[in-house]
Amino acid sequence: MKKMIVAMLAVALPMMMQAQSEGLFARKAPKAANENMSAYAAKGAVPEVDGKVVFKDVIAATGKQKADIYTRLAQWASFRYEANSMRGNYTDADFFKNIEYSSVKTADKQSGAIQCLGAEELIFSVKPLAKNYTQAFYVLDLQVNDGQVEFCLHNLAFNVDQGDGKFDRVTAEDWISDKECINKKGELRRIPGKFRIKTIDLVNELKKEISETINQ
Repeated sequence: MKKMIVAMLAVALPMMMQAQSEGLFARKAPKAANENMSAYAAKGAVPEVDGKVVFKDVIAATGKQKADIYTRLAQWASFRYEANSMRGNYTDADFFKNIEYSSVKTADKQSGAIQCLGAEELIFSVKPLAKNYTQAFYVLDLQVNDGQVEFCLHNLAFNVDQGDGKFDRVTAEDWISDKECINKKGELRRIPGKFRIKTIDLVNELKKEISETINQ
């Protein structure tokens, strides 16, 4: 009998451990894309323009024409920013869950301008029947030209849990900027730090998806 119990535990234990690391029963949200925390705490990792948090970049699509890039990018945006939609599991690097305010506000083929209103959950950790998360809101402006897309994510804010089911809307400038998020030792402050990490990962994932989409 003891041998049977030991054998059953040997089979069940790996399954229990896997269940705790994935999906609803995950102990933690996905690991940061860059596990070197110093990269997140580096000054300028959350860039500012005139005192406002603004992530800017140019994503190359060498040899691609504006019309082709726009068609691919508009299709991606319509899926990525569809209200009340989600993709993947919490453990996926490209997981997202949009809320009702997510949308593509502007898509102008002639000018090549696409503006997306981001409204989505950022997951910090997941435990049985509970998850620790925030709602992030932002504007993503994409400008398509021959051979490239100009990327600009701005007007970023979060719903921060104050306890007892109360949330306060806090701007990125007041929460994840260098001034507010990095202490005198050059380390991330615990609570706003996790917002900063998830934001940087979000921006990097969006740029990665866009690059893959327009370079197919």
